[in-house]
Amino acid sequence: MKLFRQGSTRREAEKRLVYINAGEYDKNYSANYTSTTKYNIWTFLPKALFEQYRRVANIYFTLVAALSLTPFSPVRAWTTWTPLVIVLGVAMIKEAVEDYRRYKLDKEINNRPVQVLDPARGEYATRTWKDVRVGDILIVTKDQQFPADLLFLTSETEEGTCYIETMNLDGETNLKIKKAPDETKDLGEQDFIQFREAMIECEGPNARLYQFTGNLLLDGKTLPISPNAILLRGCNLRNTEKVVGAVIYAGHETKIFKNAAPAPSKRSHVERIVDKIIFFMFFLLFSFCIVGAIFFAVWTKNHMNYHWYLAPTQKTDQYDPDNAGFVGFASFITSFILYGYLIPISLYVSMELVKIAQSMGYINNDRDMYHAETDTPALARTSNLNEELGMVNTILSDKTGTLTRNVMEFFKCSIAGVSYGAGITEIEKANAQRKGITLDSREKPEAAKFREHYFNFYDERLMGDAWFTTKDADTIEMFFRLLAVCHTVIPDGQPEPATIKYEAESPDEAALVVAAKAFGFFFFKRTNTTVSVRERTVRGLEDVEYEVLNVLEFNSTRKRMSVVIKHRSEDKIIIFTKGADTVIYERLDPNYTPNEAMKESTGRHMEEFGAAGLRTLCLSYAEVDRDWYNSVWLPEWVAAKTSLEGRDEKVAEVSEKIERNLRLLGCTAIEDKLQEGVPQCIKQLALAGIRIWVLTGDKMETAINIGYACSLLREDMMQFNVTVYGVEDVEKAEARGDKQAADLLAHKAVAHSLATTEKTMDENVGTPFAIVIDGKALSYALSKELAPLFLRVGIRCTAVVCCRVSPLQKAQVTKLVRSKGDTTLAIGDGANDVGMIQSAHIGVGISGQEGMQAVMSSDFAIAQFRFLVPLLLVHGRYCYKRIARMVLFFFYKNMLFGVTIFVFNAFSNFSGQFVYNDFYMTLFNVVFTALTPVVIGIFDRDVDKAMALKYPGLYMQGQRNEYFNFRAIVLWLVSSLYQTAITMVFILWGCRSTVSDRADGNPYTMWQTGLLMFTCVVVTVHFQVIQIIDQWTWPHHVSIWLSMAVWWFYLLAYGAFPLSLSSDLYYLFIGVSAPSAQYWFFVLLVPTACQLPDFFLRMAKKQLAPFDHTIVQEIQKKMKREGRQSLEETGPDQSILSSIFSQKSSKNTGYVPPYDPRSRFYGLVSSGARQSGRIETGLRNPVLTHLDNELTDNPYRNRKKSTVPGITPLPMVQPSPGSVMAPRSEPPAPPSVVPVAESRQSPQRQAALPPPTVAYDGIGQAASNSSGLNGGDKMPSSGSDAPAQSSVPLTPLGTRGSLQPLQPRRLPPLTQGSPGGNLANTPGAIASPASTGPLLPPENAGEQEREILATYESALKH
Repeated sequence: MKLFRQGSTRREAEKRLVYINAGEYDKNYSANYTSTTKYNIWTFLPKALFEQYRRVANIYFTLVAALSLTPFSPVRAWTTWTPLVIVLGVAMIKEAVEDYRRYKLDKEINNRPVQVLDPARGEYATRTWKDVRVGDILIVTKDQQFPADLLFLTSETEEGTCYIETMNLDGETNLKIKKAPDETKDLGEQDFIQFREAMIECEGPNARLYQFTGNLLLDGKTLPISPNAILLRGCNLRNTEKVVGAVIYAGHETKIFKNAAPAPSKRSHVERIVDKIIFFMFFLLFSFCIVGAIFFAVWTKNHMNYHWYLAPTQKTDQYDPDNAGFVGFASFITSFILYGYLIPISLYVSMELVKIAQSMGYINNDRDMYHAETDTPALARTSNLNEELGMVNTILSDKTGTLTRNVMEFFKCSIAGVSYGAGITEIEKANAQRKGITLDSREKPEAAKFREHYFNFYDERLMGDAWFTTKDADTIEMFFRLLAVCHTVIPDGQPEPATIKYEAESPDEAALVVAAKAFGFFFFKRTNTTVSVRERTVRGLEDVEYEVLNVLEFNSTRKRMSVVIKHRSEDKIIIFTKGADTVIYERLDPNYTPNEAMKESTGRHMEEFGAAGLRTLCLSYAEVDRDWYNSVWLPEWVAAKTSLEGRDEKVAEVSEKIERNLRLLGCTAIEDKLQEGVPQCIKQLALAGIRIWVLTGDKMETAINIGYACSLLREDMMQFNVTVYGVEDVEKAEARGDKQAADLLAHKAVAHSLATTEKTMDENVGTPFAIVIDGKALSYALSKELAPLFLRVGIRCTAVVCCRVSPLQKAQVTKLVRSKGDTTLAIGDGANDVGMIQSAHIGVGISGQEGMQAVMSSDFAIAQFRFLVPLLLVHGRYCYKRIARMVLFFFYKNMLFGVTIFVFNAFSNFSGQFVYNDFYMTLFNVVFTALTPVVIGIFDRDVDKAMALKYPGLYMQGQRNEYFNFRAIVLWLVSSLYQTAITMVFILWGCRSTVSDRADGNPYTMWQTGLLMFTCVVVTVHFQVIQIIDQWTWPHHVSIWLSMAVWWFYLLAYGAFPLSLSSDLYYLFIGVSAPSAQYWFFVLLVPTACQLPDFFLRMAKKQLAPFDHTIVQEIQKKMKREGRQSLEETGPDQSILSSIFSQKSSKNTGYVPPYDPRSRFYGLVSSGARQSGRIETGLRNPVLTHLDNELTDNPYRNRKKSTVPGITPLPMVQPSPGSVMAPRSEPPAPPSVVPVAESRQSPQRQAALPPPTVAYDGIGQAASNSSGLNGGDKMPSSGSDAPAQSSVPLTPLGTRGSLQPLQPRRLPPLTQGSPGGNLANTPGAIASPASTGPLLPPENAGEQEREILATYESALKH
């Protein structure tokens, strides 16, 4: 039970009074025995049957089986019950096996041992979890799970704290700290033997994971219990030897069980179409029944008496000419049973089997999606959406941790208006390469000794003691002190710089604390109310302890965090604040002279850092008046923190009063590097026709630069920036406080921008478009009035970047795109992406640095963004084609078989007479044609994996739904009707009563004719498979030839049974049909005649208007004939069998061995446990909780109490001297394999326009807008994070004469290498791993440079 939804926020009416260690238990409280099974021995049959009969088809087949027990049934009852029992039995056995596994896991959990205090004997005894009761005192040791929800009483640490891991609750792997109440933290485990008078008064069981309301009644005192003193079942004790706790909630009343929820149900597009086809088949079935009933009733009434051989004088109700109404009713029941073969009874079971095989055998074991660094394979958490992966139109992606690694490194900073740090980011390198500029990114040798995890910074002016002598030494010292103090990080391990580890809420905080350590401010200890820092300053090395008075938390509304501290020795109160530049700047002290100058320089540096793709944060501080703090602000803060209504709003209001008159220190710049392969992945997805929307919290200029670096944005795109920043009327309205007028003006500005954008798009048809919109503009664009316009514009774009978006806006954008009907895929890695993931058709979670909430809410889990390429272009495409082809084959074969029954019955005046034996009619779906569609669904593929990746345009077939659209369905059904007509004509004419196939002159009998017709049907449907499969494998051979052989073996075996069992088949085959040459002639003739028209049409289509994949198949065949492999294959499909059933993998099979179930990421994630609807992600940092506890216990620590209310785009880097003219890039050479669609659609390839020569100034910035963007697309020059004022309204982009629209190609090949040419051959260039040329040093290179290049080249080779 690892997946939760947020429980109801209403207050439980039940109250609970728990007597601790009393020895008497309240029977109204749940015991600790738990069960997660769906069934028990008594409820299995009714519940399992109920689950099966939720499918309408099963109800239908049961109704048919029940009707077969009536006198009106044309078939024996057991022939209809047998397939029903087989299908239901297989499904119920599967349910039983799965539930038995859950039962065994429950049994293991319930019998785990734990130390429980026995009040009668006065000692601790070992009991099982299931024997624990509410009120018991337990001892839990290191690495054990807590067996129930406990009140934390004490631990072996002096502070009464312990560390827990909550991965089973919320997916977080970082440790949380818990604290025992002060009144019990100093007690030893033996002291609790006399602990008999204590009681816990608390709320009843509820689903609120992070909230608890209760009091501890001890020695006549009522002590409030903090949520931070609650240890929840499912959590693990870490880094603490043992803890003692009292049971508050047990068993199914614990919070983990209260939060348990079933997985949300998502159905694929194909499944919804299947439902419609089944309804159509039902309609067809009822039509056949009604037509037959009416015809037979009329015929019986008018003609029955004239056919003496039907014995009309021996009247029965079913054939009474005088009771035509009842005759019609009986005929309807007969036909209803007889035509039931139109509905494929084994379709659902076969689809489940195929989808499970695709997930377990292919997706979960694909080596191309295995991340070795983290031991993380791909994981299909549901198999319902496999085919949906092949139909994705739009991907909505988070940025941080999804496109980037979320592994932060302190990279640059600005202090007192001076920029520090000389490194070059990956974003700068990528954008320079795109512009044809070569940057010297060689690292200085002396910088290597300062490198460590989270820290990639070097500037000789700051490193070591160099900053001691600078003019801004005081500001630099305060800057470093803020980094070391203003956070909620928990240190772990020995207090030494080389060995200590930091447990941080986010990688950003860890990077800042590590940076402080590298600069000489080593944070090494934290208690509930203090932090200790070892500071290296001008005064020397000293350990300084700061008292943390208050922590003002960060949230998406405040966009800042503050810490109020007190220096123990100086008795001075200081507030440190860090946050976004927009919120820090407006809170700066206007009377502090240096602020104004620093605002300008720091703002300029932040623009530079943002253009380089760095994450920026402003730092500031202020001294707080002690008297005002103690007498005015603190009472308001205590009242706000203890308020039961509107607490968040009151806390935010009080926080505003102290976060004022700040002094700016500078800013930090942290690099979050792109994940490996992201640019290539996005290029390939774009070539596959997939639109990509990136939803990020970054500023607009940062998002744009990262978009270019990861190939989301390109120079050939026409880019539109939509924002409300810089609109003069809006700013004036906001300045005068008229919010309503500002909203109205901003709404109009966004509407005008979108309308102008749409008009410009209409004028530039064929040009790729991109939109960048900020969060504020997006809030207006998502309004009811503008959402349709925004959607129309966004759908026409190749890329959309939404900046400064909130988690709610992510979900709203996803729902908006989904409303158009496009298949959407949302991918993210954090809790803020859960809403987006659950709103999309397909949710993909990335197991990253932000816990497992996204993975636990997703349908598929991968470790890297680049794995989307094989997941979609290979597995998604294969699954879609396989499932679509399998389902259509099911309906085709059942239509062919069912209509032959209907036609013969029509020749029999709809009397209910059938030409087939009822036993082999029963086995048609479950035996004779059962294996072939399963093999199609698992093993069939049109092109090899390498060719699917080389030609990503093939993916568009799934987007257009070419294999399961209305046309494809109709063609398959029409083909079955045609083949039915051919079969009936050939058989009924060739086997007419005047024809004999034997020397004795006996004519064909009805059962002999039926046997021949059934043989032709079985052979015909398998000949159809031979036509449609694209690649022969041994499973195809086995399924086709074995299925037909089984039919003849059945005839031999069943015909040899006694006459009482085999009835009309008694020696019919071996004695009559098999010796007849005419039988074998018809077996070859009829299927061939059925397939010839289909064969000729397919060949004509292949020659005259081939599908894209057909031509790629020919290319693949040609390459193989020439002895060349397209690309190295990872292994044959056949290994899926061993992967699924034996769980073993042979060498070079292309699949990784089954991963360790104790894997870091997936070991504790149940395949069926997933959050539904809402998710509670409001886990508070333990440091904040501890501070609240301390404040509650003693709000005036070390202070005199008073009477208060009750307390319950700029230059990136200077290039080397030389030419500043970007080299002119040559057009890329045409691919060796001409794209299929291009060779068909256009008789003459359009020549590619050579890229223009771009001049750059001395700092590497373009001297002219070569990309064709208008003035509204330029970056701002002010300190704001908003674009220039001309961004809104957007002007028509009619001056883009240099941007000629390129001819779209349906099937572009994936070209390798950079279009900009070989940068390694450029003088002074340093080759990157992506360079294909030799590592040539410049002619004037020194010995050290040549040595570096030689070392680099050696590393590349190995």
